[in-house]
Amino acid sequence: MTNVKMRSSFLTLWLLLGLALSGVCVAGAENQSPGTVTHEAMAAPQWPAPAITEVLPGVWRVRFGHPERFTPVAVRESSPRVQGFKSLPAPTPLPFEPGQIRCRISASRTTAYVPCSEPGDQIYGFGLDPGAYEQKGLCKTLTVCAEVVGQTGASHGPVPFYLSTKGYGVYVDTARVPVVQVARLTPNASAAANEADSQPLKTSEAQLYAARAARGQTEVIFDLPGNSSGVDVYVFAGPTMREAVQRYNLFSGGGAVPPLWGLGLKFRTFTRADQAQVLKTAGALRAMKIPCDMLGLEPGWQSHAYSCSLAWSKERFPDPDKMIQELQQSGFKLNLWEHAYIHPSSPLFAPLKSRAGDFLVWGGLVVDFADPEAFRLLADYHDREFVARGILGFKGDECDKQPPTDATPFNFPYCSIFPSGIDGDQMTQLYGYYYQRALFQPFKALNLRTWSDVRATTALAAPLPFNLYSDAYTFDQYLRQLVNASFAGLLWSPEVRDSASLDELLNRLALSAFAPQMCLNLWFMPHPDWEQYVHAKNEANQLLPESEQKELAEKLRAVVNQRYALLPYLYSAFQRYHEEGLPPVRSLLLDFPEDKQLRAADDAFMFGDSLLAAPFLGEATSRKVRLPLGANWYELKSQRWHKGGSTVTVTGSPGEMPLFARENSLLPLADPVQQVGRDTVFELTVKAFGNSPAPFTLFEDDGTTFDFESGKLNHVVLTWTPAEGGKAERTGAFSGRRYEIRRWESVRGPE
Repeated sequence: MTNVKMRSSFLTLWLLLGLALSGVCVAGAENQSPGTVTHEAMAAPQWPAPAITEVLPGVWRVRFGHPERFTPVAVRESSPRVQGFKSLPAPTPLPFEPGQIRCRISASRTTAYVPCSEPGDQIYGFGLDPGAYEQKGLCKTLTVCAEVVGQTGASHGPVPFYLSTKGYGVYVDTARVPVVQVARLTPNASAAANEADSQPLKTSEAQLYAARAARGQTEVIFDLPGNSSGVDVYVFAGPTMREAVQRYNLFSGGGAVPPLWGLGLKFRTFTRADQAQVLKTAGALRAMKIPCDMLGLEPGWQSHAYSCSLAWSKERFPDPDKMIQELQQSGFKLNLWEHAYIHPSSPLFAPLKSRAGDFLVWGGLVVDFADPEAFRLLADYHDREFVARGILGFKGDECDKQPPTDATPFNFPYCSIFPSGIDGDQMTQLYGYYYQRALFQPFKALNLRTWSDVRATTALAAPLPFNLYSDAYTFDQYLRQLVNASFAGLLWSPEVRDSASLDELLNRLALSAFAPQMCLNLWFMPHPDWEQYVHAKNEANQLLPESEQKELAEKLRAVVNQRYALLPYLYSAFQRYHEEGLPPVRSLLLDFPEDKQLRAADDAFMFGDSLLAAPFLGEATSRKVRLPLGANWYELKSQRWHKGGSTVTVTGSPGEMPLFARENSLLPLADPVQQVGRDTVFELTVKAFGNSPAPFTLFEDDGTTFDFESGKLNHVVLTWTPAEGGKAERTGAFSGRRYEIRRWESVRGPE
C-alpha cells in the first residue's frame, strides 16, 4: 500500500480501537443505575422485543432493554414544544414499521438496526460533519472532535440523527460514540455464488479499496460500544425531510430565539488586549462606522487562562466594571472567553475539587456537570460574578476532543471517573452540552437572552442559544457545516479570522453575514483587520497606509450593513424556528425535497423563506448556481428572473453574496443602524417579488427578555396585492414598536 493509504488505515484502526476499548473504561458497579444490566448477566447476546410508543404526533419511541442513565434525552435542556406540532401537516406512513427496527444487546455493546432498503434515495445528517454531505454508503464515527477527520462524521457537533429523502428521520438516544454503518453493509444472505467469476483483478489501490454498493436488505446500523443495557430509538415522520427535521427540533424543545442585538456583528479582540486597548477597539469601530453590537474578550481577561481562574486580571483589567459601563454607553455588549477546566487560583477550585473528574486538564479540575451541585456552583458563580455585572455572553472553548492523530491530547481520557457515576466517554460527548446549560442558567434566572459560543455539543441542542465555531478554517468545510447544521438543530458560526488574500477575507465575511451569527475573531491580531488583514504584518505593526485602511473599512462596512439590513427578516425567521422548528438557515433540500438535482448541492442554502444564497468560495468572483425547481427566482444584482431548474452563472465583486429571491415572496429590508438598542426602531422597505406574494410575518417584542413566552409580543403581518399595494397589520400584547414601514417596492413576476 502507499504511505498515504497506510496512514489512513492506521488512523482508522486507532480510532476504532480506542472506541472499542472505551467500553471497559467505565465507573465501578457501585455507580450503576438500578436499571443497568451487569456484564455477568449478559454472557449471551439478547435480541429484546421493541416497546413502541407514539410520544408525540408523528414521533415514535422504540425502546429496547433499559436505556442508560446518561443520554441527551435524560439531561435535556427543554421539554418538547408540544404546541408547535399543531402547525405541521399530518404525518404520512413511514417506509417501514417502527417495530421492524431491531436491537442486539451484548456484554460490551448495544447495536440498533434500522431498515433502509431505499435504492435511489439519499441520507443526510449526523451533525455538523465538515467532510461529507451525502451520507449513504459511509461509515460514521460520531465523536466530538476539534479537527476534521475525513468523512468520518467526527465534528464539533456529532448528532446520531439522520434524515432520508423518503421523508422521515431517525434519532438514537445515546451519549456513547456511535459507529454508524449507513446502508453500506451487505448481509451474508445476499452473497452471490458466482461473484468471484465476475471480478477482474485490480491494478491500483484506488480500484482495490473503492467502496462497493451494498446489496439486499440494507440497514443503518448504530454500534454503541460500552453500552450493555439498551437504547431508545426515535422515528420522526414527514411527509418530507422538512417536516421530519421540524418534528425533531420541536421534540428538542424548539429553536433558540436570540436577543435582537445578537444577530448583529460580534467582534472578538486580541487575546493580549488590556482594558485600554479594548476601549480603543470599540472606539475605532464606531469611528469607522462599522456596525457592531458585541465585543468578545479572549483569554487575556483572566488572571490565568489555561486552565481558567475565571477571575479578572487586575494587571490588564484594573476596573472591569468601569469598562463594562463605558462599553454599554457606546452600545456594546460584552462576551467573555473561558473553558470549564478550573485552575487552583480560581474561587471555584475548592468547592469543586470533590465534584470533579479524577484527572486534571492543564492543571485544572474537570467539572462533573452531571452532579447537580457542581452544575449549580458553576452557574451561580457566573450569575454573581459576571451576568449580574453586565456580561451578556460567554464563549465556552475547548470542550471538544483532540483527534486520534494527536499523540499528546489535552483531554481527559475515556477511563475518567466522575463522582456522579457518569463515565469518561459519556462525559466527553456531553461536556459541551452540559457546559452550555450551566452558562445559560443565570440568563434565564434574570430573564435575559444571550447569544453565546461553544466549541462542542450533541443532540437536542436546538433550544440552547450557543453558536458552534472551529479552529479548522477551510472555506468549503465552513460552508458545508453551515448547511449540515440545518439537519441537526445546530447553530454554526463560520467566523472570520485571517485570510490568504483580501478577496478571500471579504468573501468569508460575506458568508458570515448569512449565518446564524456574524463574527470577526481577531484573537491573534493586535490591530483591527482594516488596519492590516495579513496576520504576520498585523502582529509586526506593519499597518496599511491610512487611505487603504479607510478603503478597506468601507468594504467591510458594506458587508456588515447588508447583515444589519436583514436583521428584522432574520429575527422573524428565528421566531419561526422556535415556534415551528424550521431552521432559519437551511439546506435547499428542506424546501425542495423533490428536486433530485439538489441532492449534492452543499454550496448554496436558503436564508429564511425568501432568499437563496450562493456564496463565492475562496477568492472567486464567479460561479454557477443551479436553481431549485418549483419556483422562479429573481437575481437581485442583475435584476433578472430565472426559471427554476435552470443553471445560471453569476459574477460579482469580493464581499458580495449572490442572492436570489423566490417568486411570490416578500422581503423586508431595514435601513442599517450602528447597533441595536432597547429603543431601536427599524425603518423598513418591503420588496414584493412576483404578482401574488405570500404574506410575511414580522416578530416584534422587546428583543432582550423571555416575556414573549408569556404573550408580550406582536405579529406584524405584511401583505401586498397589485390592486391594493402593501399593508401591515399589527396584532399582539407588546406595547412598543420595532418596525416602521416606509416604502413598498414591487418587482413584477416573469412574463
